[in-house]
Amino acid sequence: MNDISRWVQAEVDLSLAQTIAQAIEIPELIAKLLILRGINTPDEALDFIEPKLANLNDPAKFMDMDTATARIVKAVQQKELICVFGDYDADGLTATTILADFLEASGADVTTFIPDRMTEGYGLQPDRVRSLAQLGIKLIITVDCGIRAHEAVQVASELGVDVIIVDHHVPDPTLPAAVAIVDPHRADCSFPFADLCAAGLAFYLIGSLRREFYRLGIINDVDLRPFLDLVAVGTIADMVPLNGDNRVFAVHGLRRLNQDTRPGLAALKAVAGIAAKNIDARAVAFSLAPRLNATGRLGDPKAALDLLRAKDALQARTHAEILQKDNDERRIIAQKVTDEAMAHVYAQGKNLKRIIIAVGQGWHQGVIGIAAAKLVNAFNKPSIVIGLEDGIGKGSCRSVKGFDIGQAIKSAEPFLVRFGGHPMAAGLTVEEAQIPNLINYLEELAEATIDSDIIAPSIDVDAWLNLKEVTPELFRHIERLQPFGMGNPEPVLAVSKVTVTNARIVGKGKRHVQIEVCDGDTRVKGIWFDQAHLAPTIGDLVDVAFNISLDDRLGDAKMKIIDVRQAT
Repeated sequence: MNDISRWVQAEVDLSLAQTIAQAIEIPELIAKLLILRGINTPDEALDFIEPKLANLNDPAKFMDMDTATARIVKAVQQKELICVFGDYDADGLTATTILADFLEASGADVTTFIPDRMTEGYGLQPDRVRSLAQLGIKLIITVDCGIRAHEAVQVASELGVDVIIVDHHVPDPTLPAAVAIVDPHRADCSFPFADLCAAGLAFYLIGSLRREFYRLGIINDVDLRPFLDLVAVGTIADMVPLNGDNRVFAVHGLRRLNQDTRPGLAALKAVAGIAAKNIDARAVAFSLAPRLNATGRLGDPKAALDLLRAKDALQARTHAEILQKDNDERRIIAQKVTDEAMAHVYAQGKNLKRIIIAVGQGWHQGVIGIAAAKLVNAFNKPSIVIGLEDGIGKGSCRSVKGFDIGQAIKSAEPFLVRFGGHPMAAGLTVEEAQIPNLINYLEELAEATIDSDIIAPSIDVDAWLNLKEVTPELFRHIERLQPFGMGNPEPVLAVSKVTVTNARIVGKGKRHVQIEVCDGDTRVKGIWFDQAHLAPTIGDLVDVAFNISLDDRLGDAKMKIIDVRQAT
């Protein structure tokens, strides 16, 4: 059993929980879980449980949304050639598809471009602007990139090409000289919900365009709901908080996704082996998103964009099979890099710092983010994995709650060629000669700013239960809080002083342990993945932390075990 992890009991205002529970007729436990997710009134609780599209904010609240809309309308009216320029990850791909498909349906002359990660790198580059201008492009709309493309925007201006930036990354103090910049993180933007991904921003942009097109009589009213499946995929894949506007997008988008109305996503579900299942946020995050990301990680992301924009099932199936092949290759490469990065860390023995930095020659830049995430999961510390090639290091950074890795990397700018990111994830480019200086700087910064509590293994327990409360009915109540993800984690429940009545090693490779516990006449089964080496002994008195689930065959409640410890 695990004697390392600390279990932290969440504090909840019991009187507030009772008030919310009574007002909207939900169990008090569910009210407690809502409070822990920042819900403090019955109205907020009802909006969370039953999110409505009508609760979305008005796109007009974005700074520059009116300017962006007016310029795009002009381009459509004058038949100017528009390029939607996106990013190669799932968020960028879905955002590109949303905007391009809407513009095409509105009669616009539109093309798309997604850069090759290996040959061109991230974002809008001056040389690409020049080549687009030669093709006759008059308007470039960036999605999921562009907020730091100062030089590229300047080149566009010199060539008579207008640029509209639609991005959700944190800008520099000085913005690029674009025609319009729609970014909720700009200092002068008063949009009330800043944690949107690019797909969400694209949806708001087409909402603004639809309103203006309809006012001008350019098109009849267009139903935007068919785009919500793409918004949900981008939102979940980009790991933005699943609350506020994002919760509305995710809930309604998942419903749309389960209808299989978009050929590309239906084909992707089929090759992932989940076509017949009720798809949830986990399936998006761990099945669909990795396949969309695979082509971009290994090279040309065109197949992923072609999949999302496919108009028929046969065409979609062809592209989906390419993504499946690329994903299989991606897994092999990612595992090799992860194993080597892990070996690099273990070689340091007891000399581990508060931030983990692994550097390797030839590590594929398309998978270093996966390796960094694995290091975070293994050591609960901010982690950076840098792959070296031809004297240049490309790094991917992942963090833990409480340490802003994006800001840390930004503060290391003197050592870097290029950088960008969020509090939980960032990327960097560094000359090989500067890597020792970069490591020293970041290790000193981490030592000075990362409190030991941040990196100490811990489990936040939402609620303690009696074993008899672990029922199918409780599961169904908790399911109303779906989808789970960043900002809305799956509730962690715990039971204390229960007796182990069965502990059996199971699964391929004998890596998992199936456990049954009892308290009096109540017995509940559970599965503890990848922890066979920590299996308890029959007869042990233990505490169990878990997520509740349901046995599809028997209909019984069961536990997805997070941790087991000797009863306190």
